[in-house]
Amino acid sequence: MAHNVDMGTQAGTLLEQEPTNWRSVGLSLLIHVVLLVALGLIWTTRQAGGGDEGPRPVAIVLASANEEPEYFDQQDLMEETVQADTAPSMQQALPDEAPPVDTARVVAEVPPIEMPLPGFNSTEMARVTPGNTDTRNIRLTPEQQKMLAAESAAFDARRPRGPATSISVFGSGQMTGRKFVFVIDRSKSMGGQGLNVLDGAASELAGAINSLEEFHQFQIVAYHHKTVAIGTLSLLDATDENKSEVSNFIANLAAFGGTEHEAALTVALSMGPDVVVLLTDGGLPELNESQLARIRRAADGAQIHCIQFGSGPAQNPNTFMRKLAGQNVGTYRYIDVSNWSR
Repeated sequence: MAHNVDMGTQAGTLLEQEPTNWRSVGLSLLIHVVLLVALGLIWTTRQAGGGDEGPRPVAIVLASANEEPEYFDQQDLMEETVQADTAPSMQQALPDEAPPVDTARVVAEVPPIEMPLPGFNSTEMARVTPGNTDTRNIRLTPEQQKMLAAESAAFDARRPRGPATSISVFGSGQMTGRKFVFVIDRSKSMGGQGLNVLDGAASELAGAINSLEEFHQFQIVAYHHKTVAIGTLSLLDATDENKSEVSNFIANLAAFGGTEHEAALTVALSMGPDVVVLLTDGGLPELNESQLARIRRAADGAQIHCIQFGSGPAQNPNTFMRKLAGQNVGTYRYIDVSNWSR
């Protein structure tokens, strides 16, 4: 009986504790449900592209009513793009070396070119073809003909013709060249009222010029305050006709006026001679250093030989004529006309 009382007592005790145990179980279930919901939300977010896993592949489904769906993922799309970019028309690789060019064929295939000269009307020109030297079909205007003639004459004047020769005047040393210009002072001091040099100069210059060959050239420039020459201010061919003009030209010179040495020398050098022979008494005004420098630049290598006339011994050993000759590859000679046999 006592045992039964104990069992009853224990059962009552358990019944009294049962409400408390169910509350614990309910609380535990609630916590687990909350955790499950939270995990579900996290999983859903990651599936939609969140998190740190980076972009996920995207699949495209192509489907029709009668066919099974065909799936294309991102890798397939990339392969399709690469294949489109490397189509057969774009896949031809350039060769490492270009094939050799047949230059003979290229030159042969070049068509003739029409090349009108500057200032020429192309409609008046014959067709210019390689190897064609026939100019009979080229029609030139009178102005063009004059221009070509002037250029041809200038070229011929500059071109050396025949060998050089050497001459001497008034006992000077040998002066060698192909083109000679004689510059003679015709101021008052050189005439009959002065040293009376012009008469003797006529025979001296005629003798020197007569020794020239026809392919040589010459000119005589006479000056006081102005400058004159035989014909035009240009070189003359040493023909018999031109040589015959020398004596008459000098005989008709009137000696008067002042002296302009630089102007006469500048005119003579503008003709492009090899040799210039200056014949003067060296009267005032003398050439100063600036004038000598200008003449040296104008000479550009041409020889300038100086022959000075005076009465009695030379008075000025440092005359500008000596400097002029020394600066221009020339020689200097003084002539005392008082002892001159004419």
